[in-house]
Amino acid sequence: MKLNNTKLKMALLASTVFLVPTHAFAQENPDQEEDREQAARFALQGLDVEEITVIGRYIPDEKRATSEISNILDAEAFTLAGDGDVGSALQRLPGLSLVGGKYVYVRGLGERYSATLLNNSGIPSTEPLRKVVPLDIFPTAIIQDVLVQKTYSATYPAEFAGGVIDIRTKKVPDDFVLEIGISGKYNSEATGKTGLSYDGSNSEIFGFGGSLRTIPSEILQDVTLESLTPDQLEAAGEAIPNIFSIDNESLYPGLGFNAIYGDRFEVGDEGAFGFFAAVDYDVNTRNRVGVRRDFNVDNSGPVENFNFAPEICDRTGFEGGGDDCGLRQTNLDVALNGILSLGYEFNSSHSINYTGTVLRQSTKRSLIEKGIFAAERDALRTRSTIDFIESQVWTNQLSGEHNVSLFGDSDTFQEAKIEWRANISRSDRDAPLRRNTVYEFDDVLGEFLILARPDGNVTSYSALDEETREFGLDIEQPSYIGDFAVDFAGGFTYAEKERSFGLVRYNFAIPSGASTDLRRLAPEIIFGPTNIDPNGIRLTEIFDASDFYDATFENIQAYFSADIEISEKARLSLGLRYEDSEQIVNTVDRTTLDPIQVTQLGEFLLPAATFTYEIIENMQVRLAYSQTITRPDLRELSVAPFIDDERNITVRGNPTLRITEINNYDARFEWYFDAGESLTVGAFYKEFSNPIEQSVTAFGEGRLITYINGQSAELKGVEVEVEKILFLQDWFDWNWLGTREVFMKANASYIDGETITAEADLGIVTNAVRAFQGQSEYLANFQIGWRDYDRGENLAFVLNYTGRRLSLLGVFGAPDEFESPPILLNFAYSKEFEVGGRPLTVSFEADNILNDSIRFTQAGLVTEGYDLGTTLSLGFKYSF
Repeated sequence: MKLNNTKLKMALLASTVFLVPTHAFAQENPDQEEDREQAARFALQGLDVEEITVIGRYIPDEKRATSEISNILDAEAFTLAGDGDVGSALQRLPGLSLVGGKYVYVRGLGERYSATLLNNSGIPSTEPLRKVVPLDIFPTAIIQDVLVQKTYSATYPAEFAGGVIDIRTKKVPDDFVLEIGISGKYNSEATGKTGLSYDGSNSEIFGFGGSLRTIPSEILQDVTLESLTPDQLEAAGEAIPNIFSIDNESLYPGLGFNAIYGDRFEVGDEGAFGFFAAVDYDVNTRNRVGVRRDFNVDNSGPVENFNFAPEICDRTGFEGGGDDCGLRQTNLDVALNGILSLGYEFNSSHSINYTGTVLRQSTKRSLIEKGIFAAERDALRTRSTIDFIESQVWTNQLSGEHNVSLFGDSDTFQEAKIEWRANISRSDRDAPLRRNTVYEFDDVLGEFLILARPDGNVTSYSALDEETREFGLDIEQPSYIGDFAVDFAGGFTYAEKERSFGLVRYNFAIPSGASTDLRRLAPEIIFGPTNIDPNGIRLTEIFDASDFYDATFENIQAYFSADIEISEKARLSLGLRYEDSEQIVNTVDRTTLDPIQVTQLGEFLLPAATFTYEIIENMQVRLAYSQTITRPDLRELSVAPFIDDERNITVRGNPTLRITEINNYDARFEWYFDAGESLTVGAFYKEFSNPIEQSVTAFGEGRLITYINGQSAELKGVEVEVEKILFLQDWFDWNWLGTREVFMKANASYIDGETITAEADLGIVTNAVRAFQGQSEYLANFQIGWRDYDRGENLAFVLNYTGRRLSLLGVFGAPDEFESPPILLNFAYSKEFEVGGRPLTVSFEADNILNDSIRFTQAGLVTEGYDLGTTLSLGFKYSF
């Protein structure tokens, strides 16, 4: 709250000084304490003071100051724990878990129930199967801090149940900054091991697939292949790059590079201009060797749909099939990110800022699955998959902040803050030249032969494009009405989104009379130019009308809120948000070929309230209630099929999905017993109407995931968090610690969720009542280490525990599938040295020291599992 007249300003200064307990400064210079007391006396007497310099380590805690229940991670926390991306950092907060290494679940709720913002603006997703942007694409090198707000306030979008994650990029610096960093990584499951790869372009090392993978112009000259002449069809088949086979190759260490450059210049008497630019590059290899299975259940028990496991090669009848059954996968991941921030301050009251970000990630994937498939369980097969996925998010935001007196020189209404933002964001995801080939072992010939049918080889190209445009205006008006300090706030946001998706698939049709001598050869020979002929092997199109869709989303938003200081101990925040949205999805029925247009309207008026009461000094409780919603994603309303790259499962939307409505109840006790030290205990309860969840059914030789509205759901839980500085030098006379400040951070969560399946889905889903997908019952984090501001030294051990969670629903009598995430023990150390009069920071990190693995289980059997390995990294950062 801002108060403008002199008397109120002096009182506020005094309260700020007295807010910090005196014992927080027990180790500081007594002269500093005297300066503080003198400042307080001046303030209470209403005396004018030109300048008071207070030297200390106390920094206001946003978690404490905000009216809502929240957590903050800043740049210092990233450095301390050695976090390279936002996703890995957030999993250390209470109630948060990381799924798939990139998706953050807040309080056990999937990404659909949480909103991710970048500098308070929405951003499009690069993932066709997810509603939010994967958080591993945000390198911590360009992030100032991240706010996770767990209680709803009307200032944020209405799509909220788990929380709001607001990622705030670094802004224009106050002084010159130039830093260059380089790092190397070793992974025990990848580096120096033999992995998989295939021929590609030289630009892959920078994350660009190159023209090699684009659809040939010979195919694009007409809509369908049937309209081509025999000669044109032959030319089209020969134009596609003849790349199929996967080779073994040695895997190299990972490499990282980042650079930061910024400065600030004074302009005139009051103005200032500044800029900040950063680039971050990282290349890393992941290697998986494990199993993948799927089961149904009949009267005799579990029945395999498919099984890629080492023991399959030992089955009777598979002699000669080799000894490499199972799942083998190698991913080359490349991240290339950049940020540019330009800021101009006209004076202390008016400023504008431009922030542009480019976040790129690409994955070159080589996958071999060897085992049995659903159709022929007595046949041994090898399926190979190669693809290259390029994902990119770019944002352009122009924003301004203005402090103005809307009501003149008034003691009632103080100086108001007006903030506006205009944002254009775009995401692109291209998966060009994805290829699958399937070979089956022939017992008579004792060799593998390529399947001479449409699923024996498939070549596909897909592209997802999404653009978001948003304009927002927020006004905060501090006031002092009678004896009450009140912050009024209101705002308006207009957002619109356009998305398009397309998928084309081709097959090289092998004539029924093709000889086994041809089918036993490598695919580059089988589908080489010599064999592609109108009377031989020819290119055909696998057509599905639902492979294409386009969609639009429009949302008009407005809110009003009041933050009322009822007394010195009580604070009440009230808000009301209005949202009016329209989603339109256009696609085609895959059976009738009739066009389908799905229109979903949603108009809501949603209240929110949070009450904060200070029991005694530095000890307070919060109570909160709100109503929120979550909408189906545009993709979830479309019947267009997608492939889950991580699990290799087909996913298709449901045009009949309805909007979920949620009631949220929260309570938290907070004790800030010293600077940088606190204890919080929270509880929450949520009610869901029409919850959106996944459902699974059989689909060919695998599974099909779709989406349904459950009948109802509820979620409840408890969270505990403690942060404590350990004065071991005083407690145990450990003087060898010197000026090192030893700290401990720990949190734990218990979450109990229950969803009830809708009647329409009963008989398909095995368990009508179950937990939320992705919800772990128990979460825990423990962090201990030290920091030394004088020596520039940081050390931390970080332990993360995520309990078993539901991954896929069981259907037709089969039990649910559960994931057992690894227990992660990480170590991070960094030390600053002086080289050439400038600081050089050396860092060392060890991730997954326990070398734990990932396991998915169903009916007591492992459906997928592989080792992650231990990762060691060494980095150097030099500041000029």
